[in-house]
Amino acid sequence: MSNRSLSEIIADFTLNFTLDAVPKEVQDYAKLMIIDSMGVAIASHHLEDTEIVRKVVTGFSGKLESTLWGTQQKVSMADAVLANGAMIHGLDYDDTHVAGVVHPSASVVSTALSVGEAVGADGKDMLSAIICGWEIIIRLALAAKGKFHDHGFHATGIVAPFASACVAAKLLKLPHNALVNALGICGSQAAALQQFLHDGSSVKKLHPGWASHSAIYALMMAKEGIRGPHKIFEGNYGLYASHLGTIEGVMEAFDDLGQTWRTTEISVKLYPCCHFIHSFIDCVKYLQEEHGFAVDEIQRIECRTEKRFAKVVCQPEEAKKRPVSDYAMRFSLPYIVSMAILKGNVSPMQIDMKYLDDEKVKQLIDKFDCITDETTHNVGHFPGWVKIMLKNGAEYLKIQKYERGAAENPISEYDVITKFRNNVSVHLDQERTERLMDKLKRFDQLANITELLNDLLIEHKTDMEENVCQ
Repeated sequence: MSNRSLSEIIADFTLNFTLDAVPKEVQDYAKLMIIDSMGVAIASHHLEDTEIVRKVVTGFSGKLESTLWGTQQKVSMADAVLANGAMIHGLDYDDTHVAGVVHPSASVVSTALSVGEAVGADGKDMLSAIICGWEIIIRLALAAKGKFHDHGFHATGIVAPFASACVAAKLLKLPHNALVNALGICGSQAAALQQFLHDGSSVKKLHPGWASHSAIYALMMAKEGIRGPHKIFEGNYGLYASHLGTIEGVMEAFDDLGQTWRTTEISVKLYPCCHFIHSFIDCVKYLQEEHGFAVDEIQRIECRTEKRFAKVVCQPEEAKKRPVSDYAMRFSLPYIVSMAILKGNVSPMQIDMKYLDDEKVKQLIDKFDCITDETTHNVGHFPGWVKIMLKNGAEYLKIQKYERGAAENPISEYDVITKFRNNVSVHLDQERTERLMDKLKRFDQLANITELLNDLLIEHKTDMEENVCQ
């Protein structure tokens, strides 16, 4: 293994990959993740940022190859992956590989379906490309051991260009040397900063799509002869050395490539917010159900989390207690957990700036005390630790070591399907919802993507839909 660069290893795996090597249970799980991805994409269709991206990409006149989901408008495949990837990630409701701290599907699924449409691929070929892309993006993230976030990078935007290049190269049937060079070129496009955490800007929605967009251009340039460094991952000035200061463990992350299937480790999000917060939501829902206290009885709420997560969802305190945008809300532990207490759940409808004008919401948020505590650390997971203290002196503590969706705290297929139905019900009637879900369940049997795209077509939004989505 040491005689070849990691780019060459990844290219070999990609171009030789077939579904025949993938166990049926992995393929079935993959189709469930595609269902989830398309559901959250549909739910994001009328977000203001989604409409802006569509407007921008349609303004560039290029080859009309791939559809902007939910419309009949076609753009170039590079522009389609930008817009469609932004849709999947638009509500921060898309799946996560928790140990890698990465969102696999926003870039991988959007690339496979958009490029697959452009080349006329069938469902089997697209599913093969998707699983291949997932296996690569997960390992690229795992190799960082979560440290991209520690250095201020959004891991998805950093590693997604490489996975998207593999997905597209496989469907475009490009030669080995073109993919190796494209991976090297992608290294110069691996950039996604997390400054949005402090000002609530919505740029994070673009990260998966930008990654896929740059991957398409990298492939086209490599195909025409532009060379990229072959040791873009493990080189002294490569991805990991430049971003993290070390290449330790990078090659080892790929030792089991093609033998161990990481695809089934991908977790579906049950709440449209930062995954670091999910276990805290579950904790307060449990405490309310178990002890039946009223909101007015609460004196103080103590949440404990490790420094790595606190920097994302608890700090700076003022920004998190008074988020300035709906996107800032998704990364505010005090706001999200307050909504879980007040509303009994957190859905897209609870991510709304109107709630910050509600005195009950502000008063509850001000009762939060987020404490950095490294003893809460549970490697490879997003735990929750909540203590609620009442005015009468009663104290209730709940610790959830494993986020829902983890192997230790699994969710069911029913949970995923229910989420899908809830997401698409905003735009699709029941008949079309069931027809779309049936086709997604049989994704590998599709002759092409066209019949799926017809069921994704969304009519003009109503005022009610606009209020739900935004």
